[in-house]
This record gives sequence, structure tokens and C-alpha cells, in this order.
Amino acid sequence: MPTHPSTRFARENNFDFLRFFAATLVLLVHSYPLTGRRPDEPIELLTGYENGGEFAVAVFFVISGYLITSSWINSSSAKSFLIKRALRVFPALILAVLLSAFIIGPLVTDHPLSSYFSSPATWTYLQNILLVTRFELPGVFSQNIYPNVVNGSLWTLPLEVMMYLGVLILGLTGLLQRRLIFLPIAGLAVGHFWLLERLGIESFFINNIFKLGLLYYTGAAIFLYRDALPWRGWVAAVLVVALALTFHTAAGPYVYVIALPYLVIYLAYAPIPLISRFGKYGDFSYGMYIYAFPFQQLTVYLLGHEIGVFWLTAISLAPTLLLAILSWHLIEAPAMKLKQRFSGAPQTGVVAPKTLV
Repeated sequence: MPTHPSTRFARENNFDFLRFFAATLVLLVHSYPLTGRRPDEPIELLTGYENGGEFAVAVFFVISGYLITSSWINSSSAKSFLIKRALRVFPALILAVLLSAFIIGPLVTDHPLSSYFSSPATWTYLQNILLVTRFELPGVFSQNIYPNVVNGSLWTLPLEVMMYLGVLILGLTGLLQRRLIFLPIAGLAVGHFWLLERLGIESFFINNIFKLGLLYYTGAAIFLYRDALPWRGWVAAVLVVALALTFHTAAGPYVYVIALPYLVIYLAYAPIPLISRFGKYGDFSYGMYIYAFPFQQLTVYLLGHEIGVFWLTAISLAPTLLLAILSWHLIEAPAMKLKQRFSGAPQTGVVAPKTLV
């Protein structure tokens, strides 16, 4: 039986592996639409309601909800919390945006360089650094089978930061310390499963605020109630069976939002020695996530979409992983070391495991 979340946290966990798995899965499943084979994406064919990219992002959000709640508890103030979050998100994001706008873009645009650099769209793309999602650069990937989208992964970052701010608000109002997080969870569940459809709201962004928010704050709730939950292999097995039995049914999405958070955190503490040491040399998952899409589009631009899913994944994986490794060691890790300057005495009321912050 795994050593699971409690005040006696195991020093080793599998979060680094799970995040890297999710980031690599995003790269793999993006290869389907980028080669014109979206209908063949296997996870959506299996479940009937969730494609592989959505599943991978859901894993990210469950883990983030769990760990960022820990980060709040371990922060000495709201300012400390926000600075730590900014140091994790923005340094690599800035690199990803500048790489696309000023290296990949000028190399592949079908516009004259004078037109490219004088176009407002080139400079508008930099708004991604401010978490205003922009997908297009002038003349970049315009002939790809998935045209005019330079980095299709960046849309989740504004949502992620929105969830950080939600944790901050819940912490400042005392709802986290009083473990009343079920209140926003209930509201998000009603919105996701009933209210948005009733109101006829079809906005992709708004729908994902509710869907991913529900998963994120369920992860946060698991952190707060980790001592009270029954962490048992048979519970995990029952949830896996429940998921399998409800694929392609109306009940599937309801079972999914219950089962996935438990299973992700259960696996995060499963005693698998090789996996638990996966992050020994760094956490490359964030870099994998934000750098992959432009390299995949570049590969399709150079070789054509006939390359297929396998070769697109294999060829784009190497430069993405290399950049993620360099980004970790040269940008992300140095930025994260600065976080120590803003750490102080933890918030009172809940004890957080320092190994998870």
C-alpha cells in the first residue's frame, strides 16, 4: 500500500513523473490534429467524452490544485505566494513567446521581413507574456494543415493563474484554513454540469474555467482532507472500473471528475522507486508543455503533414526535450531559487509538507 498524503508525508513522490507524462502526452495527442487526423485520437475514441489533450491538462490541474494549496499554506504572506507563483510561470513563458516571435516566426513567415516586423500582429503576440492569449503571427504556419496557430498550448496558462488567484482568495478569506473548499467546488460543479448549458453558454474559455476549476479545487480539497481520505488500493481499483464501465455513457463525465483527482494523487504517492527519482535532474514538464507546439508546427511546415503522427511526435520530441532541459537549468531553476527569499513561516491552521512546495 502506498504511503499517502498525511502529516507524515513521504519524502519521495511521483509528481515529477506524472507532470512529465502529462506534458509528453500533450505533445503526442497534438500530433493528431496537426497532421489532420483528429478523429483518430485514441483517448477520445476510448472514453467518448475526453480527448488526450484534455485528459493531460486535467492531470496538470489536479496536481497543481494539490500542490499550490500546499504552497499557500507554506507562504508567509499573500505577497510571498504571488511572487513564488510568478517566478515559476513567467521566466520560461517569456522565452517561449520570444522564441516564437523573433526566431521561428521570421524564419518561416511567408511575409517579407519588413512586413512581418511592421505588422501589429507580431507585437500583439507578445501579449502572451501578459497571459492574453494570442495564437497568430503574420504569415507563420499559414499553409499548415492546422493553420495560423503558433503555440496552441498557451491558452491554459491564464486559467492556471486564475486558479492561483482563487487559492489566494480562499486563503485570505479563511476558507482554506477552515476547510470549507467544498463551497466553491459545489458552485463549479453546478456550473459545469448544469448552469452553463441551461444558459446556452458555449464559450470554450468559460466552460474550461468551470471544468478545470472543478478538477483544480478538488485537488486542493484532497490536500486539505488528505488525513481523512481512505487511501487504499481497492478504492483506486473500484474507481478505475467505474471509469471503464461509464465510457461512452452520460454518467462518464460525472465519474471522471470524482475518480481522476483521487487516482492522480494516489499514483503520486505509489512506492515506485525509479519513478519517484524521476525528477532527480530537474522538472522538465513545464518546458515540454510550452515549447512543444511550435516545434511540432515547424516540423509539419518543413516535412508536410503526410509525416504522420508517429514521426511528427518522434522528430519534435528531441528538440522540445532539449530546450526544456536547457530552460530548466538556465532559466526555471535559477528563478525558483529566488523563491527562497520570499519564504517565511507557514500560515497557521494547516501544516503543509515542505517537500511539496
